[in-house]
Amino acid sequence: MSVRTGKIALGPLEISILRYLWRKEGAEVKTVFRELGSSDANSLNTVQSAMERLFRKGLLSREKVSHAYVYRAEVNRMQMISRVIDDILQSFTTDSKDSYLLAFLDHAVESDTQALDMLEQMIKDKREAAAAKSGEGNG
Repeated sequence: MSVRTGKIALGPLEISILRYLWRKEGAEVKTVFRELGSSDANSLNTVQSAMERLFRKGLLSREKVSHAYVYRAEVNRMQMISRVIDDILQSFTTDSKDSYLLAFLDHAVESDTQALDMLEQMIKDKREAAAAKSGEGNG
C-alpha cells in the first residue's frame, strides 16, 4: 500500500518503517533492515535510502550514536493520519467542513454499527480534555 496526496508521498517500505518505529524508541538502519527489509527482498541500501527520505520529509529524526544513526519517529501515528486526512480534504473540498464531516459519518456508519457510539464517546472525551486544558490556563 502507498499513500500519495498533494503534499505527502509514502511508499510501502516507508509506511512499514514508520509503523516499526512507532512501536520502538528508536533503531539503527541495520535493525530496521533485519526486522523489515530482508523479508520483503529489500537490500540494506534500500532501507537506508527510505529512512533518509523519511528524515528529509521531517517524519523521522536521527542522532549519531557511535558509528551509526539512531532514527526515531518524529510524528506519532495519529499525527500522521491527521496530516494525510487534512491533505486529502484540502485536495477534494473547497466548501465547508460539513461535507467531509458528513462523508466521514457515512463511512463510519457503513463500516461498523458500533462506530457512532464510539465516535460519540470520543467526542465527549475530547471535549472534556479541551475543557480541562482551558481550565488549567485560567488557574
